[in-house]
Amino acid sequence: MNQTLLKKENPAEVSQPEESKSSSLVEDKKSEFDCRKYRQFAVTVYLDIQNVLGHLLKDCTEQYPPCPTVALDRLIFEMNKRYSETQLQVVVSPLILTTSDDPNHQRLSAHQHLHTGFLMLSGLQMRGDAMFSAEERSLDEETLEYAWLVELTVGTLSGKLTTPQLQNIITALEAFVFTVEDAENSLRHPRPYLYCYHGTPQPQCPQTTSEHFCPTTDTIKYKMVRASLDGISLNLVESGTILCFQMQELLSDPLIGMEAAHNFGTIVKDHNYALTSHTHANIRLLHKQRFFESVVGPLVELFSTTNDIKTKSCALVAIASLLPWLPHIVLNAHIQKLLPVLLQGLNTSDFSKIGEASINMERHDVRCGSETRLSILTTLASLLKQNASPAERHTSTLISFLMPLTTYHPLTVGVKALECLAALVTLPVSVILPYRNESWSIFGQPDSGLFVQTVWGTTTTLIYTTPSVGY
Repeated sequence: MNQTLLKKENPAEVSQPEESKSSSLVEDKKSEFDCRKYRQFAVTVYLDIQNVLGHLLKDCTEQYPPCPTVALDRLIFEMNKRYSETQLQVVVSPLILTTSDDPNHQRLSAHQHLHTGFLMLSGLQMRGDAMFSAEERSLDEETLEYAWLVELTVGTLSGKLTTPQLQNIITALEAFVFTVEDAENSLRHPRPYLYCYHGTPQPQCPQTTSEHFCPTTDTIKYKMVRASLDGISLNLVESGTILCFQMQELLSDPLIGMEAAHNFGTIVKDHNYALTSHTHANIRLLHKQRFFESVVGPLVELFSTTNDIKTKSCALVAIASLLPWLPHIVLNAHIQKLLPVLLQGLNTSDFSKIGEASINMERHDVRCGSETRLSILTTLASLLKQNASPAERHTSTLISFLMPLTTYHPLTVGVKALECLAALVTLPVSVILPYRNESWSIFGQPDSGLFVQTVWGTTTTLIYTTPSVGY
């Protein structure tokens, strides 16, 4: 039997080739790059849900009304995700929420239609756009979200509810919000720290100091939300009474804008047949002042910002209808805000356009040209008699606007214009030194009772004398 002698190998010599082989394999693996692992992908999602019926859950018993019901015709969700951008869109078709009264609540047969109330939203559209960037990010890191833009368009919210029905909806919404924002049962993230926008844990980031951590992506990204609401028409009704909150811009309506403007004064004026305690109306203290404080700002803003002459005329008529029924102490607090609007209303050329717009809107209504101007002049004369100092900066404009109105018909408008001019006498006399000497008379004769004479190069004076014969 032949035997073969095997030479004993050195262990170091055996391990050296194995280590070189393993290192070469690691280098080969490092050199390999599979681009499929880092390829970009796109996601497109379209979800259409139709005929949705749901309930706003709350605690219900036999003594309490049932849960409100929500009916949705269509809910559409779209998403288009790309490497550098993600676009989202949610569209909600008309949404109707219905609720009913307490089953034990009894009403007359004529008021049985109030047993069920509703809220309807004509439409809702939400668009979101998230923008991402891979600048200074490795392939193994997520892209950085640097902007989030949202546009929310809400249609018209309308409805008819009683007070118990409104309370039933609010109770259901409170239960829903409490369930969503339940902090006690929310899950906590297993990672106790957050990543900064560099992609490293905040405590380990070189930008972290002893005073503050390096900010996260949500902290520094640009956010913009733009929302719009078409209108709200909510009616709170009950047996024999109705309270309507109409937050739409009724003054911009070409059909009823002028009537709505004239009826602003109906709320604050004194009546013998309506809105009194004898007619069982609940009159609160300072109700005129409260109403005026709530509407004067929006009316002045509407008059100043709109370019539609019809809407501007309606806003001016609404302001003028409020002035005669308010105390002077309330008007004095807003004289700086109201005076530019009243001056534009006194302008003859502007007011002729406003009068034409009013007549075109409503042929049988000619009150805008006379009653509105008379209301403005009456209030302005009363305020100037008490304190003419707020009009000191507008003296030249006031005189140029008031002078043409002194010959205006009806006669009451001219009388009030003269009273406004007479009230300006208390203002300090200003000296004007013009380029040349020229003497001319603006209005009237010395024996007519009131005249204004300006002498260029000397002084400007306003002289008022009591006429012997009534105007």
